[in-house]
Amino acid sequence: MKTAASCAALVFLLLLRAGSASAALPVDDLSKPFSISGQWRIQLGDDPAWAAVDLDDSSWSLTTVPAAYPEGHAGYTGMLWYRLTLDLDPSQPSVLDNLGALAVTLGDVMSAYEVFAGGQRIGSVGRLPPEPQAVYDHHQTFSIPTSAIDSDGRLVLAMRVWRDPGAPDSWETGPHGGEYLLGNVGDLREGMLQKALLPKLPLAVLYLVLGLYHLLIARRNPVLKEFFWFGLFSVAMAGYTFETSQSRFFVDVPYLWHKKIEFLLLYISPFLLGRTLLAVTRTPENLLTRGFHLVFLVYFLAVLLVPGAGIMQRTLASFQYLGPLWALSMALIMGWRAFHGSRAARGVVALMVLLAAATINDVILETPLIGSGNSLYIVFAFMLLFIALMMAERYTEILKQLEISVEQRTAELVETNRELETAVETKGNFLANMSHEMRTPMNAILGLTHLGLKTDLDDQQRDYLSKVERSAEDLQDIIDSILDFSKLEEGQLSCSSEPFSLAAMVEGIERTWKETAEEAGLAFATSVDPGIPGALIGDGKRIKQVLGNLISNGVKYTDQGQVTLSISRVSQSEQAVRLGFAVADTGIGIAPEQRDKLFEAFSQADNTMTRQHGGTGLGLSIAQRLVELMGGHIELESTLGEGSTFHFELELLAGSDDLVVEEAPGEIDLLPIRGARILLVDDSELNLQVAGELLRQAKLYVDLAEDGAQAVEKALAGQYDCVLMDVQMPVMDGYTATERIRAEPGLGDLPILAMTANAMPQDRARGAEAGMNDYVPKPIEPDELYRALLKWIAPGERQFDEGEFIPAGSDEGTSDDLPNEMPGIKVSEGLARVGGNAALFLDLLRGLCKDYADAPERLESMIASADQDGARQLAHKLRGIANNLGASELGACAESIELALKSGEPVADDALSRLRAALSLTGESQAVLSPAQESGQVGGGLSEVEQQQLLDELLDAVAASNPEALDVADKLLAGLSEDSGIREPLTAARDSLDIYDFAGAGTALQALENSGAAAS
Repeated sequence: MKTAASCAALVFLLLLRAGSASAALPVDDLSKPFSISGQWRIQLGDDPAWAAVDLDDSSWSLTTVPAAYPEGHAGYTGMLWYRLTLDLDPSQPSVLDNLGALAVTLGDVMSAYEVFAGGQRIGSVGRLPPEPQAVYDHHQTFSIPTSAIDSDGRLVLAMRVWRDPGAPDSWETGPHGGEYLLGNVGDLREGMLQKALLPKLPLAVLYLVLGLYHLLIARRNPVLKEFFWFGLFSVAMAGYTFETSQSRFFVDVPYLWHKKIEFLLLYISPFLLGRTLLAVTRTPENLLTRGFHLVFLVYFLAVLLVPGAGIMQRTLASFQYLGPLWALSMALIMGWRAFHGSRAARGVVALMVLLAAATINDVILETPLIGSGNSLYIVFAFMLLFIALMMAERYTEILKQLEISVEQRTAELVETNRELETAVETKGNFLANMSHEMRTPMNAILGLTHLGLKTDLDDQQRDYLSKVERSAEDLQDIIDSILDFSKLEEGQLSCSSEPFSLAAMVEGIERTWKETAEEAGLAFATSVDPGIPGALIGDGKRIKQVLGNLISNGVKYTDQGQVTLSISRVSQSEQAVRLGFAVADTGIGIAPEQRDKLFEAFSQADNTMTRQHGGTGLGLSIAQRLVELMGGHIELESTLGEGSTFHFELELLAGSDDLVVEEAPGEIDLLPIRGARILLVDDSELNLQVAGELLRQAKLYVDLAEDGAQAVEKALAGQYDCVLMDVQMPVMDGYTATERIRAEPGLGDLPILAMTANAMPQDRARGAEAGMNDYVPKPIEPDELYRALLKWIAPGERQFDEGEFIPAGSDEGTSDDLPNEMPGIKVSEGLARVGGNAALFLDLLRGLCKDYADAPERLESMIASADQDGARQLAHKLRGIANNLGASELGACAESIELALKSGEPVADDALSRLRAALSLTGESQAVLSPAQESGQVGGGLSEVEQQQLLDELLDAVAASNPEALDVADKLLAGLSEDSGIREPLTAARDSLDIYDFAGAGTALQALENSGAAAS
């Protein structure tokens, strides 16, 4: 009986429990997330006690979770509760293993909620009244504490939901989308992360990259508007895709911001897409498209400016219908464009129809006909891909057009370049011809003015002629500056690297500028750091030219005070020294705003300076370019009204101390080597004359050889103290001759000095390898020649006959009768190289003009017949002779041709034109100089007795191989009449004496004696 009563009580309790709670959802497998979607209990209202486990919810209504509209309880508002009871089976291993790590994932819930497990609050999304905040579509995972589960496995889940009363009635209530799962917390969170990242986040990144790429193209090509609009559209779609994904909740900002950004991007996207399609199909905007775009912009601004979420809900209702209408209108417009031949518009028609259909399917229809409401994203992806392909095709088309345009422009540039080259060549020819045409009358002006100043003049006449001479010299400087600038522009000026004495250079600058400064009422001073090495290696000539330009500028623009040249040592190593050069003046100074154009060609700091001080404005430009060629840069420091300082730094190699000598020019003591025998080797008769005269004046015996083979033969037969060896010669060059001489016994110590204009390191190395001891650079400077001889010839007493070295030209005109410089000829330099012998200098100059008058034609013929070696040797000889005689411009022209031939480059036509002009200029100056020299000589006819005496004297001198024979022959020829019977053989003898060919002169005179011609 008791047993029956107990059983009845147990059945009653079970029935009582069943009546007080809903049926539980059994859970027997948690090896993977378990879906808790399905039938939940729902109750309107709000009571915190409804979260309790033992609540009897059997009277609550049943609803589907999640439930979309209209099943999603449309019209419900305010607070409502959802409950679900789960019956976990602990006997199952998967359930038992996860009891301590359970969690629940909830999908989309309208509008905010709290979640409870076993009566315990485990989390929330959004905020509930009294200060509610809606957060839509935020999927979340909540951990379930073990204490929430009964010992028998019973788990009660409850959601306290608030639905925003401001939401449209057609919107769902409570859970309406997404997944609702129970499972291991790690598995659920990993699944949520994957769903948050895929697939929308990769699409957002792809859209962003696509947009930035097209914006970059548009930035580089602003005219490509379609790329700009499509880039913005792609970036907007990237942002919208991100803001409609769960990834947006990784960015911790207020939820309202997320929604604002989402709606802003949603409303601006059709505007950007419309602009893109109109641009890519070349369709003009019409009233329809303009109206739609204006509405979208108004929606955009409304969401941007109006606070709260209400404006988004109100605008979205109408936008859902405007979107498809706009897409269909764009489809019609694109169809019309396609009908009229736009290939790009055809694909756009299909895209717009798809976009309208997807919008209707996903947004307007209560139940989507296709898919699950994601067709819009699929259409977006296809649309972006299609437009990107259109952009790529458009870009390819643009590139093809650009290539065609580039080809056309390249052809135009080639033609323009050809015209420019022709213009440059024409300019070069013009400058060469201009210099020739201007210098031709200048020759007469300078030469005749010089002669006129030596005549008896009254003070006024002398003043007039002096001013003419100074003006002509100024004009000569201007012409030289223009030609230097032209050569710099054409890259024809280069800097050499040769030993030079800094002290000698400064001394020369002082001699040149001190008198000029004093004439202007200024002081001129120099300051040189005593620690600077005496011998340096660099382009001393160009440095001197730069300093001269800067000093000239200082003297010109200084009214009182002084001009100072300072040279300091900036730094020094074992092999090089860095020098600082500065030229300071106390002149007018230069304002800061005028300094920028100071080094520009043909410009001055102030145009008024040209009127006040003259000048071409080229001096500083040339100086700057020369300094830059040498690796420096001229800087300026100036104070207006106080003066200016131009300074620059150059790094120069330190030369040998052997090059530093204390003697001043013209004061070298040659007594220790007087009477030494020199073998002079050169294939140029004129060079033999120049060097021979210098050696004879030094009271040295000279023997001559015209090529390397003769030099070897004479070196073996004679006893010489030194050999002066040219390098480039026919038959046998100087290097080979030196090697042959060195190979002979007893000649290993014979000093052999190279005479060459090639002073580059590789040339010196080649000479040293052949056995040459040193070199004397061409053009020959007498002092350098004498120093080299003193260095290598052993001092000592030698047999010497003073009578054989009677000073020449004692009764002839002197160098004082000649100007220091003529156009194309630096007379003072040429005279110095022949020891001041004016007659010899003019004779050599005549020979140069005569022997090389056809040099341009010979060079042109050799080049045309591919005789490069012959042309190079001819240019080399002309260069050396011209430089020896001070015809530096002619020498420079020949040098440029020689260098081109040496490097295998073609010789420019204008190079030969410049050579012709330089030869013509030299010849004209020589014609002016010759009368100047003759005017200083004793003229007039000779009596028959005087002629016979001079003839006997000449025969004796030739028999004794006395170099004085040349002067006697000149004197005799000068006193003969033009129809004299002995003039022709006497001229032949004199020509032989020109090259110290005493045997040939003797033969010519012997024929004269044998004929018995009278000296008449």
